[in-house]
Amino acid sequence: MAHRAMPANASFNDALAAADGRLDLLGLETVTVRAAGRDFEITAVGDQDRLLAAASALEVFPFGLLVWESGVVMADVVGEASPLGDVLELGAGAGLGGLVAAALGANVLQTDHSAEALALCRRNAEANGIAAIKQAFGDWTDWRDAGRYDCVIGADILYEPALYGDIVRVLERAVAPGGRVILTDPARSHAAQFIEDLRSQGWVVEIDARRVPALPPCQPFETVHVDVIRATRI
Repeated sequence: MAHRAMPANASFNDALAAADGRLDLLGLETVTVRAAGRDFEITAVGDQDRLLAAASALEVFPFGLLVWESGVVMADVVGEASPLGDVLELGAGAGLGGLVAAALGANVLQTDHSAEALALCRRNAEANGIAAIKQAFGDWTDWRDAGRYDCVIGADILYEPALYGDIVRVLERAVAPGGRVILTDPARSHAAQFIEDLRSQGWVVEIDARRVPALPPCQPFETVHVDVIRATRI
């Protein structure tokens, strides 16, 4: 999610080290995702039931530790959109979109409100040999990062309408002049309100609908509709 950026100091590293120790209790699996002409090995929670059972031990419930169809679509879109320059990833989760951007030469800051998610992002970056990437805590309701970015990306972050105003304010502060926003969303009906909120603030918004294979567990040949939302300032 949105973030309070933090330097890679001892307390932040200690928080991620503790979170990393909790990850192995959550039933992690590694999957291969093909994007931008290469394979990425992405470790994430493979068993949703095990994640639910462990949720009481976590400060923030980390839905982002799962790989979602919107994240796979984001990987494809980022691969198509290079060069990206300086990139901010909101609600990084397992970090797939940011990893693809960094692999293509972008300088990437991955943010999330979950220490477990950031620890998983760090694991996945190391596993894929990607060094030009950093992580920071994020709070959309209390945005502290003064950075401006050429591109802000976020996969499956429009799940809570109550946060739409906060997300718009984050984008207002984080997107550099001439920059762009790329979001992917599994065609939630209430995301239309977010798009209208953006447009009312002077953003030009375009939507590209894609249909992709559903990720397990799913029925054979099941597909998921994912919207690609691109926004730029007038």
